[in-house]
Amino acid sequence: MDRDEALAHLKAIEPDLRALGVGSLSIYGSVARDEARADSDLDILVEPGHDAFYDLRNYMGAYERLAAAFPGLAIGYSTRAGLSRHIRPRVEREAIRVF
Repeated sequence: MDRDEALAHLKAIEPDLRALGVGSLSIYGSVARDEARADSDLDILVEPGHDAFYDLRNYMGAYERLAAAFPGLAIGYSTRAGLSRHIRPRVEREAIRVF
């Protein structure tokens, strides 16, 4: 999947994700760099828009909505706080904000 295709799919499901409490969403990794191969995953960084996001049903619901939008593609899914301090600087440098 190339970067533009991923961005278009993500923008299309923005209303669903916002309804689940996602305040912002960015991509990073090989798809963001437009270097994805057939076996690449889609790395997604989400930030809460409101407290409802921290409800496990909403957090996992957002993940499930992403997985449904990209069938057969592995999804890496994290919040900024959930990133290892070792990779956070790289992720923050290369992240492309979708919304």
